[in-house]
This record gives sequence, structure tokens and C-alpha cells, in this order.
Amino acid sequence: MPDSALTASLLTPDELNTIMGTSGMTPHTPVSQMGDHRNLLPNLNCLGLWQVNEGPIYESSHWKSVRQQLVRVPDTDQWDSLVVQSIVSYRTTDGAKEFLTESTDRWSKCTNHNVNIQLNGQALPGWHSGDLTKTDTQLAMPYTRTSGDQTRSCQRALALVVNLILDIQACKPQQASAVTQAVDIAHKIESKLPR
Repeated sequence: MPDSALTASLLTPDELNTIMGTSGMTPHTPVSQMGDHRNLLPNLNCLGLWQVNEGPIYESSHWKSVRQQLVRVPDTDQWDSLVVQSIVSYRTTDGAKEFLTESTDRWSKCTNHNVNIQLNGQALPGWHSGDLTKTDTQLAMPYTRTSGDQTRSCQRALALVVNLILDIQACKPQQASAVTQAVDIAHKIESKLPR
């Protein structure tokens, strides 16, 4: 698939509003590079869960290209609902499969885990993961994000589609039931991919 098709396969704000039960989701410009936050969280088992598209997590898997987009409402650091959606392409299906297998091992070691990180002496939002659910082509894990009195219910998902990895984060105001929208977004992206 050409790299241009990766961006076109990301969900639109309207599609995300429908899935997330929101209105007014604001998209940021898609980016085509990975992040690197291992200085904040050197535990690589949890780093890939904590942030979408972390270079240290992907670097050994020889990925080819990435398109990632942040979408949130309101569009401030005090957001209520947030989605980070990304598509990572590999030269081979085996490369993507190996990454999913490696991630399954890593994520399983970060279940029911607390992440508390300081940056320049300031606490970043706290984070508590739940239990991993997995299939041959998908990983999903709930987590709770707390920033002061602001609590968000979230889900992380990884999905394998041929030679692609869909790496998704979805957060909503605190929910009584588990957030499942990261998996829903992955399924919707898969349905949009060129056949």
C-alpha cells in the first residue's frame, strides 16, 4: 500500500465523533515519525502501552512507514475525550506479525500496573492498566488515567492487518463500564483500507 493511502485510511473527525459519542473532535496534522519517551519510562514492557508509536518499541521490528494523528475535544491539554490513531506499515506480513507477538509478551508483563512519572519535578497524569485481552490479530488493554481530579477511562489496542499494525488509544470521561472504542476504531480503519 502506498504511504499516501495510510493517511487516507485514518478516521475522519466525524467518524471518530460517531464512535466516541462526542461532537467537535479536533484533528491535529498527521505525523510520520515515531516518538521516544524512554527517558521518562525506561520500562519497555509498559512504554509501548503508555504511548502510541514509541520508537524504542518499534525499532527492532524494521517498520517501513507510519501515519499517526491526535484528535481530541476540547483541543487543549485538559481534554475530555482523546484518540490517537495510527497505522504502521511493514515490508512483510511476517514483520508485522513478529511485532504483534513481541507486543503480546510485553503488554502481558504490564497488566494491572501503575505508572507514575515526573517531568521537571511535575507529576504527569497517573496511569493504571487492567487485564490484557488478546487474539491472533489483536491486543487490547483498559487503563485509567488520572490528572488531579480529572479521571479518564481509556483503552489501548494493537491490531494486525496483513502487513500493517494499527496502534490506537481512546480515552473518555470516567466510565462505569470499560471503554472499548480503541478496538472499534481499529475495526473501522480496517474496513477503510484499500483491498
